[in-house]
Amino acid sequence: MKAMHYIKKVKESEPYKEFIKEDPDAYLCSVFFVRDFTENHNETQVDFYSPKKKAMISFKVEKKVQRIPINKKAETITHKKFVPKTLNENPKMDVDELKAILMDEMKNREMTYEIDKILAFLNITDDETVWNCTAFLKGLGLLQSHIEDESKSVLFMEKKSLFDLIKRVK
Repeated sequence: MKAMHYIKKVKESEPYKEFIKEDPDAYLCSVFFVRDFTENHNETQVDFYSPKKKAMISFKVEKKVQRIPINKKAETITHKKFVPKTLNENPKMDVDELKAILMDEMKNREMTYEIDKILAFLNITDDETVWNCTAFLKGLGLLQSHIEDESKSVLFMEKKSLFDLIKRVK
């Protein structure tokens, strides 16, 4: 399903209408998806940036839309503050295309893994609409990738072992 569907659903909801009344300058900055192919469990979250609060306000999209009560700071993983850019409300790619694009690129790179779950974050990176994806592979592997929305081309792809990440934490 297209990200636009989820964005529209949020914008038509009462929680969003209440939020935008109190903060009319807030704008769409990202959409987050979880697609679990083994348990058929999907989650979607639509995020807006509030210049007034200098925070991200999130809405969980299920059968109905719920505002997530915790405002998230707009900062990187290394705690550097930033102001997210405005995301176009009509991205080209469908979230359901991600698995096929990743599987095709893995095949081109002679990777023979099966994808169990995808975490996908759609936002603006370097002035481009980019899908930042982490795929969980069978056999405790992780696949990190960036897919450009307009061209559907894979900009970056790297496979890691979950055990490599555990070693770094120690």
